[in-house]
Amino acid sequence: MAGRTAATHRRRFRLVRVTGLSGLLVGALPVLFGPSAWAAPRTPTAVTTSVTGQPPAGEAVPREVTARWEFDRESEASANSVPGGPAMTPGGGAKPVPGAGFLGAGGLLLDGKRGYASSTAPVDTGTSFTVTAWVKATTTAPTRRMTLVSAAGNATSSFRVDFVPARAHRAGGAAWEATMARTDTADSKTVSAANAASWNSGTDWNHLAVVYDAPAQQLRLYVNGQLGTATCFDDDGDGAADDPQCVPAVPWADHARSFTAQRSFQIGRAKNHGTFGDHWSGAIDDVWAFRGALSGEQINYLSSAREGLPTEVPDIPEAG
Repeated sequence: MAGRTAATHRRRFRLVRVTGLSGLLVGALPVLFGPSAWAAPRTPTAVTTSVTGQPPAGEAVPREVTARWEFDRESEASANSVPGGPAMTPGGGAKPVPGAGFLGAGGLLLDGKRGYASSTAPVDTGTSFTVTAWVKATTTAPTRRMTLVSAAGNATSSFRVDFVPARAHRAGGAAWEATMARTDTADSKTVSAANAASWNSGTDWNHLAVVYDAPAQQLRLYVNGQLGTATCFDDDGDGAADDPQCVPAVPWADHARSFTAQRSFQIGRAKNHGTFGDHWSGAIDDVWAFRGALSGEQINYLSSAREGLPTEVPDIPEAG
């Protein structure tokens, strides 16, 4: 979008106020924050004139925290704060480093080439689950796809959360993106959800949460506790966006179905066509895994950067 005037931005992105974005006008994000501060999903399909700030909920699923890796001490890199939870094993030179984290004494530092950490799967990715983490890239803005977390099958990852640079994203802006594969095959059908809210620079700390609601068949992506939407206007009622270049931003994907990833849970890389890649370059901290789909209120609580947060499912009343 370099070289475009503010007037051009105003013509291309209509201003829409939505819930869940702390009053931000998502359509204005390219003007207010620059192209790296907004995102939209890959497929500009439905054009709507109204927006709900929260997707439909599925049936209630029991929620239980199954893993939390805080990476505060190098001597206890594998430590899981959940009694009996799976240990995390760093590899490829990755290690907890004092002062490298967002919360606590340290964080997991990865080199973007070989570094990763893995464990046995703390959740069944074929049913409802939630995974959250704090993440920060190196001092250089990412120029390639990099993976925060994933769950590996034999051929592919059942789910993955990536940073996608502007040049690789259809909407033209850098984005956080969650992807889910239906089967453990190299050519599996996938669905993706990309963030619609504003977020910190990729070289600053951001809180990411991926939620899979199996009964609702819905994949959701929260960034810094927010799940918001932006829409394209159809003032003439012809079923198409008034601006053909407008892309609706909806940070969830319907018709999502996942296989059970039995191989491993991965931090800092993902599997594609049977091979690991897309290594993260930077720091990752305070990674949680839950059985069940956490609510937006619970995700927002986890993203509030509290020191000494107890290792338990947040007891937060749901909006209603």
